Amino acid sequence: MTVETHQILQSAIGYLELGMAEDALRELDRLAPDARTSVEALELASVLLQRLGRWADAAAAYADLARIDPDNIERYIARGCCLYELGRVEECRDALLAAPPAARDHALWNFHLACYEAHLGRGDEARRLVQRSLALDPRLAAMARRNSRLGPLLAAL
Repeated sequence: MTVETHQILQSAIGYLELGMAEDALRELDRLAPDARTSVEALELASVLLQRLGRWADAAAAYADLARIDPDNIERYIARGCCLYELGRVEECRDALLAAPPAARDHALWNFHLACYEAHLGRGDEARRLVQRSLALDPRLAAMARRNSRLGPLLAAL
């Protein structure tokens, strides 16, 4: 990373910390084209885009991050969340299913996929997935009970 790239990223982080997301994005626009596609720049951009409610752009940034580092399951989850904000639930599901096989042992991956399956009317699969997520991380139980789509599935157990 060049000194200039580092300084621009630090400046953008400073704007983010001050709650100035638009200014932070303008800083990222100053990056050289190759630096804009670095993991550091894309991670910062994705957070900024989410803060600004620019869900499609944030989803695209997470898709780029997943291509760069396909083993990072959180990026598939984050992309799904952005797509959910756009009402594109089937695409949320597809985004999660594109994750590597190791995702099947990730509690939040199962939890989010359960939410999308329930939203799409696939109750049996949603129930299986939420049970899997709770087996992997019992701390998710309270969140599952409060979830309007998953709570009823748990009550039926």
